[in-house]
Amino acid sequence: MTFFNPTFLTRDNPFAPLKFCSLALIIFMTVLTIQAQSREDLLYSSFQYDEIERTFYLHLPNGFNELESLPVVMVLHGGGKGDGDDIATHFGFNEIADIEGFIAVYPNGVESQWNDGRGKTFRRNERNEDIDDVGFLSALIDSLIQNYKADPKRIYVTGVSNGGMMTFRLGCEITSTLAAITPVIANMPVNIANDCKPDSPLTVLIMNGTKDPLVPWEGGQVKFLGRKMGEVLSTENSVRFWVEHNKCFEEPVTVSLPDFDDEDESIVRVVTYKSNESDVEVVLYAVIGGGHNIPGSKTPDVRLLLGNKNNDINAAEVIWNFLKKHKRN
Repeated sequence: MTFFNPTFLTRDNPFAPLKFCSLALIIFMTVLTIQAQSREDLLYSSFQYDEIERTFYLHLPNGFNELESLPVVMVLHGGGKGDGDDIATHFGFNEIADIEGFIAVYPNGVESQWNDGRGKTFRRNERNEDIDDVGFLSALIDSLIQNYKADPKRIYVTGVSNGGMMTFRLGCEITSTLAAITPVIANMPVNIANDCKPDSPLTVLIMNGTKDPLVPWEGGQVKFLGRKMGEVLSTENSVRFWVEHNKCFEEPVTVSLPDFDDEDESIVRVVTYKSNESDVEVVLYAVIGGGHNIPGSKTPDVRLLLGNKNNDINAAEVIWNFLKKHKRN
C-alpha cells in the first residue's frame, strides 16, 4: 500500500526561525491565561488522586438530563501556563456540545503540563515523570460515567500540543476505554511509541501543520527556549503506527479541501485509511503550510512567530463530526 508522503504535501516555505518561537509561545500562553470574567458555562471541580488534588472544568450541555447517557469529549490543554478554562474558551467545543448534546470536560495538568511520556518538560518539579496523569484521567472518566451517566461506549479524547501527545499516550495505555482519539498539533513521543501496545483497535484522527516550528512535522526534538523537550516521531510515522495497529491496509483516499481563506497561506488535505476488518479508521488532516495553531479557533494568530493559522476549517467542528461516527463495541 502507499503511505502518506509528507514531502509531497509540504510547500517550500522555510520554518519560522526558532529564535522567534520561544517568544511566540510566551505571547501565546500569556494571551491564553487571561481569564474570562464569567464562566457560567463551566463547572469547576476536583478530587484527590495519588495524594494530589486534581482539578477539572466540566460543561454540561443545555437541557442536560441525568437520566440520559451522553457522549464525553475530554479536551486536554497544551503545556505552559494554560489550563482547561483557557482551552475551553478558545477551542469552541462548548457551543457544539449545546447543539449536539455531549459532555465536554477540560482537565487541568499539574503545573499546566501533562506527563505525556517525553520525560521532564516544562514542570519545575524535578520528579514530574512520577505524575500519574493516565491514572488521573482514567479516574475522571470513571467519575463521569458514575456521576453523570456518561456513555462508556462513547468516550473521546482530544488535545493540543502537549495535550495532543498525552492523547496519544492515553490511546496506547487505556485503549479499550476509548472510542476514538484526535491529537492536534502533536506527534507521538518516541518513548511512548516504543512501548505502545494497544489492547484493541482504536479510531484516530491526527491534525498537524507541515510548518509547525515547535512540534516538528518531520519528527525530532520538541524545543522551547533553546532547550530540547523530548523527541517525537514524524507525522508520517505517527500515522503509520496507527494504520498498522488498526490493520488499515486499504489504499488511502486523499481529498483536498476548498481554500476558503486565500490569505492564511495554508491549505488542508485529508488522507483517510480504512480497515476491511472493522469500522476503525485513521485520518490525517495535513495543514499544508500550517503552523502551531488550532485551525479555525479563537487562539491568537501570531503568524510570524507561530506560523500560519489555517482558517479553511474549524477544528472543533471537524473533530466532533468525526468522533460522533464512532462508538466502542
